[in-house]
Amino acid sequence: MATLKIGDTVKMKSGGSAKVLAEFGSGGQGTVYKVNYNGKEYALKWYHSNAFYGKEDEFYTNLENNIMKGAPTEAFLWPLGITEKQNGSFGYIMDIYPDGYEELTNFFVGSKKKPQVRFKSFAALITAAINIIQAFRELHNRGYSYQDINNGNFFIDPANGRVLICDNDNVSPYGTNLGIRGKQRWMAPEIVTLQCDPDKQSDRFSLAVVLFRLLFINHPLEGRYSTPPCMTKALEKKYYGTEPIFVFDPTDTRNRPIPGTDHNLKLFWGIYPEYIREIFCRAFSQDVMLKRKPRVLEKEWLDAFFRLRAETGTCPVCQKEMFYAAEKENCCFECGKRIPQTARLVFKNDSLSLSLFTHMKVYLWNVDTSMQDIETVVGEVVENTKNPNLLGMRNVSAYTWMITLPDNTQRQLEPGSVVPLKNGFVIDFMNNKRAIATIEA
Repeated sequence: MATLKIGDTVKMKSGGSAKVLAEFGSGGQGTVYKVNYNGKEYALKWYHSNAFYGKEDEFYTNLENNIMKGAPTEAFLWPLGITEKQNGSFGYIMDIYPDGYEELTNFFVGSKKKPQVRFKSFAALITAAINIIQAFRELHNRGYSYQDINNGNFFIDPANGRVLICDNDNVSPYGTNLGIRGKQRWMAPEIVTLQCDPDKQSDRFSLAVVLFRLLFINHPLEGRYSTPPCMTKALEKKYYGTEPIFVFDPTDTRNRPIPGTDHNLKLFWGIYPEYIREIFCRAFSQDVMLKRKPRVLEKEWLDAFFRLRAETGTCPVCQKEMFYAAEKENCCFECGKRIPQTARLVFKNDSLSLSLFTHMKVYLWNVDTSMQDIETVVGEVVENTKNPNLLGMRNVSAYTWMITLPDNTQRQLEPGSVVPLKNGFVIDFMNNKRAIATIEA
């Protein structure tokens, strides 16, 4: 049974049968159908008979094991049940992604039938990046590697940055490869050159490509040097494998963006803060791409993007989004107006400084990464109800803060209460002597 028809049924190994209702689409490994199983609709991925690279039994067993262990996080549209083998093939069911989600590819290109999708805000885009990074961090922490990260794996809600990750059937324990190598333009150089099997290190390269394309739309390795009139297999191996060059490599300018196709790169590369540009320059440096130095870790990406989320605010002049740097006067990239330097929150342990402006939020990750929490907001900058020019930080956490004043006296700040943004005030967010920051106004 290479393909299924509407009305066909397939037996599930756990009992019962799934009935085919419609076809969603087809890809290299198989076809995805809408099915009804036990009164609920699911997506069924049904494999082509040649999809297993001679490892059908290993693939089947790996899927069963993944189903038994369960998803690392709710971001994964994880396999929920596997079918019995029928006529040389089989498949698995997973949840159907809800309305409002868009495939990652739709954020890069548009057509007459479907215009290019855009995020509602920078905040939504940054949240999507954080959700993707955290999903793969949890996956790797559980001893898995994804092995095939590409543009077809992600569904994203452009309004809020929620992410769902599909095609999780290739996920395998460390040291296991079932024949999957990945998709061209997303694979790590060592996979392109067949030097290694996919693993968490190659995942980290592919993750960097996904993040770069989220922010800058264009591909990080495609510029003047690597875009020949006619691409061949040998040139693909060179440009993506043996001699990749980042379009913004600080020392090698051969692969700069192609004029006429570089609008997104020129626009956004200059907008994002220096530390964002620096982490991408490191991720796509020759030493890191060719594994002479370690790949950027998920925690490093999270630190950068949580800082970016904390620094994303609204221009007081034009009300458009802008990024606030704590170390200097800022300039709105929409209206061009200069914004005076704001008060700062300077953290004791990481040497991190965050600009404090109206509605700015401090996340638990900013305060204490050891808590492994990417959701919780602990503080929010608010205006004084009688004088909007006076700002304070409201404790929106479940913790009682300890505030130390410049004269070394201390007082507790209960959840819901506000501490004014006055110079020299010290906040112990967790009351554990680790998560301490000083207000500099």
